[in-house]
Amino acid sequence: MDTTLRPAPHYFVIDSIGGMNEGYSDTTCRRVEDVIAPELAKAMVEDYIDQWVHERTEYYMERVAETGATFELPVKYNVEECPHGGWVKLTPEFDENLDPENIEDWGFHTLFIQVNNSVMLGDAVIVYDQMDDRVRYIATRSHAIRMAEERISIEVERMKRNIHNGDADTFVTTNLIHAYDCLAEVVRELEYPQKVMVDIDDSCTHYFPVENCKRLIYLNGSRITTENID
Repeated sequence: MDTTLRPAPHYFVIDSIGGMNEGYSDTTCRRVEDVIAPELAKAMVEDYIDQWVHERTEYYMERVAETGATFELPVKYNVEECPHGGWVKLTPEFDENLDPENIEDWGFHTLFIQVNNSVMLGDAVIVYDQMDDRVRYIATRSHAIRMAEERISIEVERMKRNIHNGDADTFVTTNLIHAYDCLAEVVRELEYPQKVMVDIDDSCTHYFPVENCKRLIYLNGSRITTENID
């Protein structure tokens, strides 16, 4: 697939699966790199887009067949591109005749590619907004932790107002415990470093430490797969 992506030494390839049920997300961030020949990195990204579309279409057609429906092409893909070549996003659009109850458990697969021309810092973290399917920041680890703390604090302040207004109940207490656990998990996992997700107050944000993101590589010169590093 030809894209408007700029040739760059670094690309972050985010495969997002959401929508199966509340709080569910199976989202990964991998990278494509070629500092010497950025145009080859771009070519690999575009090859991966073609491979991803083919694999996702096969997956959805198998799900459709299980329902007994017959559609030649049950899904199309909307393509959004940054006018400056900074990112590209593909999202599925299902045939209008498919029953929404049949597809709600299939997962909503989105592919997002983020360009990065900068020198990659060792403690960089990709901050990905699951709700909008968009990379919001490429931040340092300390900045990413502060961002998570700020987002969680907004929810905590809202719950504190409920308590002050006499609305305290088991639900509020449970949410306060969840907020504390979220913050503790972000600090612990990013310092490790490991990816972590914050799902709170109608928001869902992923934090991917770059040093923990595996590379995409060609397998036998054709298929693209995740590099296997023990």
